[in-house]
Amino acid sequence: MGIILFKNGFMIDGTGNAPVANVDVLVKDNEILDVGRDLSTKTYDFNWQDVDVMELSGKTIMPGMTEAHTHLTWADSLYIQDIDQKPIEETMVDAILNAEILINSGFTSCVSAAARGRVDIAIKRAINKGRLVGPRMLSNGAEVSASGGFVDLWPNHFQIHGLAIFADGEDAVRRTVRSLYKEGADLVKLNVSGESLSANARGEMTLYTYKEVRAAVEEAEARGKRVYTHARSSESVKHCVRAGVHIIGHADFIDDEAFEMLVEAKERLFVVPAMNWLVSTLEHGAEYFGQEALDATGYAEGLEISVRNMNRLYKAGVRVLPGGDYGFAWCPHGGYARDLEHFVKLVGMTPMDAIVAATKYGSEIMLTPDKSGTIEAGKWADLLVVDGNPLDDITLLQNKSKLRVVMKDGKFIKNSLENSPVVVLN
Repeated sequence: MGIILFKNGFMIDGTGNAPVANVDVLVKDNEILDVGRDLSTKTYDFNWQDVDVMELSGKTIMPGMTEAHTHLTWADSLYIQDIDQKPIEETMVDAILNAEILINSGFTSCVSAAARGRVDIAIKRAINKGRLVGPRMLSNGAEVSASGGFVDLWPNHFQIHGLAIFADGEDAVRRTVRSLYKEGADLVKLNVSGESLSANARGEMTLYTYKEVRAAVEEAEARGKRVYTHARSSESVKHCVRAGVHIIGHADFIDDEAFEMLVEAKERLFVVPAMNWLVSTLEHGAEYFGQEALDATGYAEGLEISVRNMNRLYKAGVRVLPGGDYGFAWCPHGGYARDLEHFVKLVGMTPMDAIVAATKYGSEIMLTPDKSGTIEAGKWADLLVVDGNPLDDITLLQNKSKLRVVMKDGKFIKNSLENSPVVVLN
């Protein structure tokens, strides 16, 4: 690490403020030292001859993004059984590679929405020690599920191979949550509703009671931790809000009462719709399990409902974040920025608001708003350089060839600008 000047960039700073042209961003070690125009004319406690200058020539510079519904241990499988029954050693290799894919896609942070066993925890620790390449992580453990849920596919379902732990009743939920936090998880994932790809527990079904959800939250709060939930049904979302859950995945089928509850609690919680799961399943699912089975999921109507509800949550100021449930054959790792496109083209967000959801809101869900998410002096140097303006075309963020720089903590993860002329300042 050293001193780097990104010169003459088109800056989207992540705050939602209007972009600014011809901006310099000065990075020293792992932090942003200064932001402004013509920084090379200013005096600092270093010699400008020691500075590497990267001429951006109007390319966009913006904060690194956060993927808020991540499954590193999902390995682009066809069936959920494929994920669960794969040897754990192979799962670890897949997860390491997926962490690299994620950060090289411009996502310098991620929130896990469950993993097999302790894989997330081990990968996070290795990344933090510099032994692996990957984003900043909030790690998760195995999903906590009720009997009869959408992952309850085996006769002996008290403990699967690491994909899920079945816990029925408040005491069992408490015991399970305690054990997961003891293992080192930052979050625990609770499946409060069903999932319509499963015949036995559709998304409109509520699988846990309020008391069971509250038991999980109490155990989390006792340790200064949070609970992440899979909650599609309206009743499951109400349980989550009443119980004090901080991160609610999906929230598709909310009624007016659930909507009002989410709005009232908007300063506390985050909603991660995982919209690309629905979109990609509708686009490609029939190729894998047939049109009849796809139609039976009801996902076409479900997407319409999700779009409508995310639109009104967004307009009401609820923090709706990108994160697309990637990791199945028809919804593979690598397309993470598709969620921003869905936010703009389907939900009705402005491109700026979609970027804020991925950057500023991302820092808030990561619990690091004072250190990440926006381009400001004193924050971590988690930066992207994009060839083009994503405010004009949000799909640019999906184009790896347009993503010229990925920097995390002041270190280049990717830099295709390195062969451009370097200006040495006197």
